[in-house]
Amino acid sequence: MPKSPVIWLGCLLCLACTVGPDYEAPRLFAEENVRPEDLSRKYKITQNWYRRFDDAQLNDLIEQGLRENADIKQAAAKLKQARAILHMNKADFLPQIGAQGGYDYEKYSRNIGPAADADYYSAGFDASWEIDFWGKGRRQSEADAAELKAAEFSLDNMKTLISAEIAAQYVSLLQNTENLRLARQNLQLQQQIYDSVLRKYQNGLTDAADYHQARYLVATTQAQIPLYENNIEAYKNALSVICGRLPDAFFVQAKKRENLFAKTKIFYDNQLMDLPLQIVRLRPDVAADEQKLIAQNALVGKAVAELYPDISVSGLWGYAAHKTDHLFNSSSQGYQYAPAFSVPLLDWNKIHHNIELQKYMREEQLEAYRQTVLQAAAELQNSMVSFSLTKRQFEQHSRALKNMKEAVDASMRQYQNGLIDFAKVLQIQQNYVGAQNDYLAAKAQVFHAIIAYYKAAGGGRY
Repeated sequence: MPKSPVIWLGCLLCLACTVGPDYEAPRLFAEENVRPEDLSRKYKITQNWYRRFDDAQLNDLIEQGLRENADIKQAAAKLKQARAILHMNKADFLPQIGAQGGYDYEKYSRNIGPAADADYYSAGFDASWEIDFWGKGRRQSEADAAELKAAEFSLDNMKTLISAEIAAQYVSLLQNTENLRLARQNLQLQQQIYDSVLRKYQNGLTDAADYHQARYLVATTQAQIPLYENNIEAYKNALSVICGRLPDAFFVQAKKRENLFAKTKIFYDNQLMDLPLQIVRLRPDVAADEQKLIAQNALVGKAVAELYPDISVSGLWGYAAHKTDHLFNSSSQGYQYAPAFSVPLLDWNKIHHNIELQKYMREEQLEAYRQTVLQAAAELQNSMVSFSLTKRQFEQHSRALKNMKEAVDASMRQYQNGLIDFAKVLQIQQNYVGAQNDYLAAKAQVFHAIIAYYKAAGGGRY
């Protein structure tokens, strides 16, 4: 029969096990055999998807936002916290070793009988270790490791959201800048028309109706300019906040003609616009929720381990002597070891209820994960449909704008030749302005749909 405590300890460790349920991924897809690594290999989306717009200023804004955005920095801080918690909890189930030293003096009462006074010096080491026999510590480490991965995925998800938000705000800024440019350009043309009508009206060559219609057209365009100017300032301020800058210290040039809105051709990534819904398994927010489910499943196992005895061993080794010059002699050495175990006998069913609680929390997290998956799948499907529709609308508005431009030129020639009245010219001019705004809105919607697609597909962060 082995007598050495080291042999006993070795035998215990060989018999150690992990109680509680092991994690099994829930089957939420029709194609369970499609593994995440297969999806990421077949449908690879670059993280720098926004570079496909070929807009240097947009690239700079997103990169600045990824560095300075407050939400991203908070997510990074949470990641560091999760890493620290993992290392802290791991240490709880490792041997704890400490050093001690001191001087003890005790004078006993004469009324309790004969006793020797205590007077000695001591120095040495003490150690204690709660052996993780049932896997309570391993389950805690499993939960902490999953929480760490969840924090990593949450950071990636925040980067995806911020990149998409910056791109969307930038597109809206450029749209309103282009609207403002066209409004001022149209105002200049309409002012020339108004001046011409005014002279004719003063000379009795046209009636009051033409005069007031021309004046109305100028006033309507003038009223639009402050709205666009206000929108431009609002989008600039929104971008400054997202990029972690005060508005006064933030600069973005929206009038540069080489920006994405000035390009006549919009890139279409048709190959990636037909992704399987299973791709949502790679989205960082979906992956983060699954890691939280893994963590909660591990906590169920930890709660089950509380039913079993706690096994621990403690020990002491050091020196003790009445005089300091004898303290470190070999005859002053001493040691002590004490294996122990404890079993819960009367816990008023607390442990069983805690197991049930952890299981209910696992069910809650499972439903949260399921909801995230469903929402992600819906977003991806919606983004594909939206892109297809907005692309078609943009092409139609492009043709409509071209037709209206030809109608404007033709109406001016007819009016100069006396073939149509001025009211017809003004009506066509108003339609042309509306066609311009519709064209810009449709173009912006295409960009927004592309951005929403890459956001729904996870932004390539896998």
